[in-house]
Amino acid sequence: MKNIYKVIGIVLIALIVIVVAVNTKKATPTDKPVVKIGFVLPLSGGASYLGEGMRRAAELAAKEVKASNTKYNYEVTFEDDAFTPAKTASAVNKLISVDHVDVVSTVASAAGVLTNPIAEKAKIVHISTASDPAIARGEYNFTNWTPPVEEVKVFIAEAQKRGIKKISIFGQTISGITAQIDELKKQLPGTGISIVSEDISNFGTKDFRTAIQKAKSANPDYFLVLMFSPELEILANQIKELNVKIPVTAIESFELSDNPGLYEGLWYVNAADPTQEFADSYFKEYGKTVSIGTPNAYDIVKMVVATAETFDGKTKPTTTELAQKLAQLKGYNGALGNNISIGPDHVVITKAVLRTIKDGKPTTISQ
Repeated sequence: MKNIYKVIGIVLIALIVIVVAVNTKKATPTDKPVVKIGFVLPLSGGASYLGEGMRRAAELAAKEVKASNTKYNYEVTFEDDAFTPAKTASAVNKLISVDHVDVVSTVASAAGVLTNPIAEKAKIVHISTASDPAIARGEYNFTNWTPPVEEVKVFIAEAQKRGIKKISIFGQTISGITAQIDELKKQLPGTGISIVSEDISNFGTKDFRTAIQKAKSANPDYFLVLMFSPELEILANQIKELNVKIPVTAIESFELSDNPGLYEGLWYVNAADPTQEFADSYFKEYGKTVSIGTPNAYDIVKMVVATAETFDGKTKPTTTELAQKLAQLKGYNGALGNNISIGPDHVVITKAVLRTIKDGKPTTISQ
């Protein structure tokens, strides 16, 4: 009889253990529906400094979300495209078909333009850190970068303040830069400022000497540089080699260089400043200062979370539901400022700032 009671006791204990385990399992956050965000970043090559900063920022956002009480779990994953459009396509398709992400994020207009039709076809939310507003066309595509209309507005105001009348443009064949030039030409009439020469080069160009001499002969007050690395640095060095004394300014470009010291003391216009709170959190986590693109990556994660958390938490919202709700986002407080909204054109609205390179680092002059 004692043996029977012993057996019954063991069975009861086992049942209790199973019940507790099951209930514990039900209560664990790992059983929440998972919303996946995939980033395609330049993690190798000349722009790897940009991709690494953005990856750290996305991971910081994910870490903060994990520590909070959310309805869903959130995962971030990364693919490297080395700033090469051909690699962007395969990376995006891998995130969609293999990793089954709900949201994909790309960097720069070339990658964004390429991803736009892929996202629309797959019905996957796509948020691009890029200038070209055409990327945001469609139901599933968005951009999270200060739009050219805001950057050009600040550039013209500063140029007028400095008495600049004539500018020569050095640009590249990329849709984001084309969007900036188009916006500049749209806003210039009536300002007293004119474009006296324009050189648009292809990626891989290594000799700008003829273009520099041609621009110099147009007698501009300033050279306006709208370029990416490494052509950006090649141009700067060849201007110095030719002893051309025409001052240089830019929209964004100086911060796209891995050698900003080349532009020491020069003023330029850049996308919105990060908040001090984000800058402090980022430095505390990584011991590094905020670089271009980092607040955008952070905000992409947080905006997706803010959007998903409006649902009931019982079942994961579809990507179509996420896209529709994201398009309605208003009053978001994030790394790029407070009360941020997404416009009807699916472009996140943030304000441009005036900066200079001081001691080799970007320094804001005014906002």
